[in-house]
Order: sequence, then C-alpha cells, then structure tokens
Amino acid sequence: MAGRRTFATLDDDAVAAVAGLFGVEAVAEPYSPDGTAVYRVTPGGAADGVAMVLWPSLRRVDVVSTGNHAWVLKNVGTIDVIDGVEAVFHPAEGKGFLFVSVNGWINMVIG
Repeated sequence: MAGRRTFATLDDDAVAAVAGLFGVEAVAEPYSPDGTAVYRVTPGGAADGVAMVLWPSLRRVDVVSTGNHAWVLKNVGTIDVIDGVEAVFHPAEGKGFLFVSVNGWINMVIG
C-alpha cells in the first residue's frame, strides 16, 4: 500500500512533497503577488507535458497540460500526497478535488 502524507495547508512542506512525488525540484518563479514565493513543478516521464504552479500565499494551484488544457483550484485546503500515485488538492470549503497523477492524468471535480 502506498504511503499517504496529508498537509493541512499549501505551505513549503507541501510544495516540496508534491515536487518530490514527481522526482523533481520545485523552482521559484520570478514573480510574486505579494513578495512570497510562487513555485513551478514540471514533471517528466509519464507526466511529461504537465506543469503545476503552486501559489502558497494565495492558496491556489494552476495545472496545465499539453493540448491547451488547464485547471485552477483556488482556496486550497488540505493536500494529500500518495507516494508513487498522485497529489490530491482539496478545497478548503465544499467538496471536490483536483488530482495530478504520476502518469500524467489530471482530474478535477467540484461540488
């Protein structure tokens, strides 16, 4: 069974865990909405073509995929990182999720 780590908020530890899931480093972007770091995670391998921009201070995750597809989750609450499988971002209020798997699959359900 894969290990699961749950983070209460989108902080530097959660960003590092998401990047580690994909075997890459989170790279600080050259811009910021308020002086705090914004990170880009660009997986390779089966998830090549996927990129995530993680905005801890805005509690926001942007995911893009080859083919002009994009998903945005604002007001991020908990984050589950399931080793070898996926990162799951949950909204702070309401039900739903945005997940990005190590094989490049992306899904978002909000309700």
